[in-house]
Amino acid sequence: MLFDIDGTLLHGRPEGHTRAMVDAMARVWSVPVAPDDVWAVDPAGRTDREIARLVLRGHGVADAAIDSGIAEWMIIASQVHERVAGDHPAPVAATDAPAVTAGLVAGGAEIALLTGNLEPIGRAKVAAAGLADRFGPGGGFGSDAERRSDLVGVAMSRARRSHAHGDVVIVGDTPRDIAAAREAGVRVVAVTTGAFAAQDLSEADGVADGLTGAVALIMA
Repeated sequence: MLFDIDGTLLHGRPEGHTRAMVDAMARVWSVPVAPDDVWAVDPAGRTDREIARLVLRGHGVADAAIDSGIAEWMIIASQVHERVAGDHPAPVAATDAPAVTAGLVAGGAEIALLTGNLEPIGRAKVAAAGLADRFGPGGGFGSDAERRSDLVGVAMSRARRSHAHGDVVIVGDTPRDIAAAREAGVRVVAVTTGAFAAQDLSEADGVADGLTGAVALIMA
């Protein structure tokens, strides 16, 4: 099972994460980026790299310049997040996330993170919410690829054991999570704990009101 972070495992607006992204963009590309620029590109379900590209295009930065600076940006954004995360309210674990993830691990399921977050930022947020010990070194992150669907193959390649596509399921909270699963050829169960209602997530293989219900659908 591949778990999304924001809106799925964790709830709350990721202010420190957003600040890290925009501060790093300003440093690398010398553009006056603000947090509102991130929210303006409809970031839910996008990778951090895709968000950065859309924001920078809005400030007139050419794709070639974005590509040449993206590696430096990922490093700086992760460093800035480490410094500023404590200055902002941190997202908190979904109420049932500790019990659900602990139960899956105890039952022998292989679980990993699948998120658009840059890996150092995503792992720091999960650790701050008390869930770090549930997730090992595998998974797929926004630092691995710009297209979210590509992260599925990355996560599968890092799994402890080989899995057929039919044995992999994503748990997410946005239509983009669903689209990524469809493109990658894996199943997806959506939760309504993010910004989207059940009708917005109807293309998933199942929709639940939280992680407990999502896992029940997967195990049924």
